[in-house]
Amino acid sequence: MKKIITAVLILSILFACSCTSKPAETETEPEQSTAAVTEEITETETETETEAEETEPVKTFRNPISDKSMPDPFIVYHDGYYYGLATEVPTVTLYRSRTVEDLFISGESKVLIKCGDDVGGGKTLGWNEWAPEIHYNPKENKWYVYSCACMNGFEFDSMRMYCLESEGDDPFGDYKFKGVTLPDALCIDQTVYYDEDSGELYTAYCSFTGDRGQVIMIADMKTPWQVGDTRTMITYPKYTWEKRGSDGTNDGRVNEGPVFLNHDGQIYLIYSASGCWCEYYCLGMLHYVGKDTSKENFLNPDNWEKSEKAVFAKANKVYAPGHCAFFYSPDGTEVWMSYHGMATRDAGVDGRFAYIQKIDFDENGAPVLGKPLSRDTDIPVPSGQ
Repeated sequence: MKKIITAVLILSILFACSCTSKPAETETEPEQSTAAVTEEITETETETETEAEETEPVKTFRNPISDKSMPDPFIVYHDGYYYGLATEVPTVTLYRSRTVEDLFISGESKVLIKCGDDVGGGKTLGWNEWAPEIHYNPKENKWYVYSCACMNGFEFDSMRMYCLESEGDDPFGDYKFKGVTLPDALCIDQTVYYDEDSGELYTAYCSFTGDRGQVIMIADMKTPWQVGDTRTMITYPKYTWEKRGSDGTNDGRVNEGPVFLNHDGQIYLIYSASGCWCEYYCLGMLHYVGKDTSKENFLNPDNWEKSEKAVFAKANKVYAPGHCAFFYSPDGTEVWMSYHGMATRDAGVDGRFAYIQKIDFDENGAPVLGKPLSRDTDIPVPSGQ
């Protein structure tokens, strides 16, 4: 009997122990489970935040970037601002904005020079302020604005190129009239290129001839406001796409609006061809193939290879795309092109609005301008803006 009682007691004690050990297991498991859940929630939240950052919508805009006719748009980016000019006829007005799409619409602006202003020698500036550009000259540590205008009222034969010089190194500061850059010739659309390798300042511009129409000349610069004595024609209207007017009654033999583009050591000159008043206005291109950029080689027309076809022409209901310029995105990773275009075939010279778009380069480093983007295309803003 004692044995039986003892056995029962032992079983009772074992049963009691097994029952009291259960809650310890139950308390431990929830602690482990809570930590795991917390980790899962934290990871999920982090992933959600990262996803939100990655999927944040890119700011876009649509062309045109002007709400009025702004032909020959020229844009540069410098120290947090875009600076821009365009043909506005009675004035040369400089615009400034943090965002390129707002530059010509709501950007700050200041008139640099206007029709009627004193240009020295008892003369005042006349009409037709065309195709202004702004360039920084590292030798002088100053900014220079190049434009052209009639020097005698409305008389077109008095059209001359001229230069303004900044008072200091602020592109939005004050400017003074430095002089006519080529006093003895009817010329328009002056651009400049400072070559770092040779230290030379070169220029290209459009000259009027009787037998070949409008041609492009290249020359050295004695000073930032004086064209040198060595002047050479490097392109004239040769191909059909360079000679078109609105019809057979007007002369569309035009090469004008030159601008230099240096990309990875390759130098190009992009220019406009055919009549600016018609839908066929387009862009052509020259590639510099000289062995160096010395004056002797750079001004030799044999060292400039011309494209046989237009490199940028009407498309996507954008007509007469031309008179371009190039600028970098704020972070320097992208090259953008500004140009003007028409919304209709017959818009004419008063219907040329400012457009911009990013360009690419092929495996050989040559610019690929593509086609004009339609006005309903959402374009991401320049990188770094």
